[in-house]
Amino acid sequence: MSMEMDIANIATAQKAAETGMAVGVALLKQAQDAAGAEALALLQSLPQAPSAGGLGDTVDISV
Repeated sequence: MSMEMDIANIATAQKAAETGMAVGVALLKQAQDAAGAEALALLQSLPQAPSAGGLGDTVDISV
């Protein structure tokens, strides 16, 4: 009987570890999605760079 109980305990512990890993991966994915959304919102909140209006388009090299 002792051997059967050991196998059952090992199987139960293994399943619990697998479940814990699955939960950890799911939480990590949620955290990555949230961080990505925050980064996108931050980038979208930045003001547009002003247009140069032709400044720097040509260089006068005459002496």
